[in-house]
Amino acid sequence: MIKSTKKYLSLSVFYFVLTIGLLVLIFKFGITGAVVISSFLQKKNPVVNTPDLYETIIQSPELFPVPEATNSSSLAISGYSLPNQKVDIYLNDLNIKSFDVDSEGKFAGFVSLSLGSSKIYAITVNSKNIQSSPSKSWTVFYNNSPPYLEILEPANNTTIEGKQNTVTIKGKISPPSRAFVNDHQMIIENEGIFNYTATLQTGENKFKIVCLDPAENKTELEWLINYQQ
Repeated sequence: MIKSTKKYLSLSVFYFVLTIGLLVLIFKFGITGAVVISSFLQKKNPVVNTPDLYETIIQSPELFPVPEATNSSSLAISGYSLPNQKVDIYLNDLNIKSFDVDSEGKFAGFVSLSLGSSKIYAITVNSKNIQSSPSKSWTVFYNNSPPYLEILEPANNTTIEGKQNTVTIKGKISPPSRAFVNDHQMIIENEGIFNYTATLQTGENKFKIVCLDPAENKTELEWLINYQQ
């Protein structure tokens, strides 16, 4: 009875130590490493399935930021991905182009935009046609129309007479466009109104008024105001 109890006690200690050892191996080498080492210690040939991670898990590409707005239909695209693979470029969830990735992991090229807003992202495809998850997506707005600009007062080529040698040019734009008068950026008030006050010189006074939208489209006006004392 005593011998039997000692036997079971010894087995319990043995399995406890074995369990602790396997946990240490798993923690240090992972499950695969633990199986290999355990099999080696038992002088057996392990049967371990070690798939190529590049064939099953592909890292998403990195797509460099694009401008928020542009006035060109041709947009430059670039980024990084797995070397010597391909990257598919998606525009509004449609695969529109493929770029080759060089040996340093770089890719670059151009895509054509349609008017309006477009969402752009990339997916890496390896030689076995296995795809990665999508990259971070970017949104770009394409517009090639000149922005709205109107001078409300005074009328162009106005003549001002008398001792009052100042004038306020009042204009209107459509935000988020910006307005400049003689290269001075205007403060845009409610409903896109801006005001520019200037001191007039005797004779002809020229004012260059420019409106720029976020895509860098431009509308430019030249305003003439004559002053006579």
